[in-house]
Amino acid sequence: METKQEQSTLALPPVLNRSRAEDLQDLWDQVQLEDCVAVDGSQVTTLDSAGLALLLDGLRRAKLDGKQITITSPTAPLLAARRAFNLYDLMVFPDCVENAVPEAELGTRLGEVLIQFGYLTQDELEKAVRQAEERPDTYLGQVLVEEELITEEQLARALAMQHGLPFLDPLAEGVLDVALECEVPFAELRVHGILPYLRLGDTLAVSLKDPADVYAADVVRKYTGLSVITTVATPAAIHAGLDQIQRAIATSGTGETHMDEESVSTEDRFNEIVINAIIEGASDIHIEPFPEFYLLRYRVDGRLHEVARLNPNIGHSLVARIKVSAGCDISEKRLPQDGRIHYQDRQRDVDLRVNTLPTVNGEKAVMRILDRTTTALELDKLGLIGNNKTWLKEAIHLPHGMVLVTGPTGSGKTTTLYSVLDEIVNPETNVSTVENPVERAVKGVNQTQINEKAGLKFDVCLRALLRQDPDVIMIGEIRDYETAEIAVEAALTGHLVLATLHTNDAPGAASRLIQMGMEPFLVSATLRAVVAQRLVRRLCESCKKPVDYPAEVVAQYRTEGLADGPHFAASGCPSCRHTGYDGRRGIFEVMKVTNNLQDLIATNPPSAELRRVAIAEGMSSLLQDGMDRVNRGITTLEEAIRAGGKV
Repeated sequence: METKQEQSTLALPPVLNRSRAEDLQDLWDQVQLEDCVAVDGSQVTTLDSAGLALLLDGLRRAKLDGKQITITSPTAPLLAARRAFNLYDLMVFPDCVENAVPEAELGTRLGEVLIQFGYLTQDELEKAVRQAEERPDTYLGQVLVEEELITEEQLARALAMQHGLPFLDPLAEGVLDVALECEVPFAELRVHGILPYLRLGDTLAVSLKDPADVYAADVVRKYTGLSVITTVATPAAIHAGLDQIQRAIATSGTGETHMDEESVSTEDRFNEIVINAIIEGASDIHIEPFPEFYLLRYRVDGRLHEVARLNPNIGHSLVARIKVSAGCDISEKRLPQDGRIHYQDRQRDVDLRVNTLPTVNGEKAVMRILDRTTTALELDKLGLIGNNKTWLKEAIHLPHGMVLVTGPTGSGKTTTLYSVLDEIVNPETNVSTVENPVERAVKGVNQTQINEKAGLKFDVCLRALLRQDPDVIMIGEIRDYETAEIAVEAALTGHLVLATLHTNDAPGAASRLIQMGMEPFLVSATLRAVVAQRLVRRLCESCKKPVDYPAEVVAQYRTEGLADGPHFAASGCPSCRHTGYDGRRGIFEVMKVTNNLQDLIATNPPSAELRRVAIAEGMSSLLQDGMDRVNRGITTLEEAIRAGGKV
């Protein structure tokens, strides 16, 4: 027989924040009505200061009524909040053995704690101590990390235990309140390695990279006038968390801006523009001349938004600074120019692809941001499902043939190809790429970058590659007959060829190759699979809200896979820069070239006919894949239609 507790367990909402106040109030009302003694915490993914206060208020009211409410199956945010504020008496987790923070004995040295944790041996410690003594400008922990004897996280955990503090990564554990009003300047926060993440009443919780830095907590107290409790996190975690907070503040319009001040040097202004763009997650920076000002815009999640308006003198000097750094001819203002800037700042390491273009009002500059520190997503994490995933994996593991990824500029084609490369690279294969430019280094792959000025073009590189005994060749883009001819020739002679192509859908790739001048029977013989893809904006989990679409809309898209609900719409909060969306996800259309499709391609059919047969052979359209994301609450119907097309 079920116990009373099992019969009356209610669930906390996935997100605990101010916008969920009504949901939480309804929950506590149900707790009282149903005489519930436990709530399920297994769905909680994030919480902020307001959400924690609402949760604790309900638990306190129940306790005053003589009822101890327990939280079953607590997730990382609940565990982290309890750990940070030492709420073990109020937040009771019956199925969790996490206790108060263990504290090392007074006077225990860092090395002893590391050995106690099993992170380090005595011999390694003695060697590192000798190295630290030879370097008076550093300390033991830094030497251990630099020598790769321990990780940053292991060091942070040891420091936390040494000082009797919790180890806590606010961003990763879902307790970073980006709407937190903290009056401490970001310069101070970054210098001392301080990340404010939750506030409860007059108490502010902060994570420190160095708990021995007693001045760090004093800085926060001085600026805020609040009591401060401290936890420990890695420098990388603090850096990432501060970026998130600064991003939210910048897009809400409450952050200070110095971009249009005459006293700021061009160098400082350039650094500020690039750093802010990286923090906001921008893919491109636009500096555009108009008669009365220069307009600065960032492209975030595929959409441009205005950042600042600069006076003409500032804009002109900024474009000149960019051209000099990118290796462009500063005296040439009549022709477009391309260049590249390698930009480093602390933990940030990016390449800026620069293009300048003459306009009637002056030179416009656009910088594409390519993050050198990011790694390719695993193929399984791209979002491919069902036949899409199965067919692509089958095609890329074939010994020869051609696999194409299609879509417009900025649709994530190169990201998909890098994920494919990571999937197939192994010590027994020779993998070579020809790209313009090389956007990301891939371990175990020979990557060549096109240099048009030197005569190193796609066709020249590819002909040379065929004499390099390759197993797999990746081509950045097939854009002309010469490149297409060599790609098909390579696929025919026993190589696997991966490439991108600009077409609207998967079946259109075969038609495009034939239009370029390739014989239909050669395309038919070499093509193994085509992936068409688009990017849709992902709904912000912190603020997405349920929506009821009209019955006629649901009926219209039911044949494309739209379910009856629930569906969600964008709302807007500090976490998502008040856009309602946070990041993007891919939707895919994978055409497997079956025997029937091979025969059809050889006859040079119209694209519409090829598409009809591909769908009959089991291909799902972009719109259908988009509807799957709508049904799962990942994106909105509007986004799916925008990316996948109307019925």
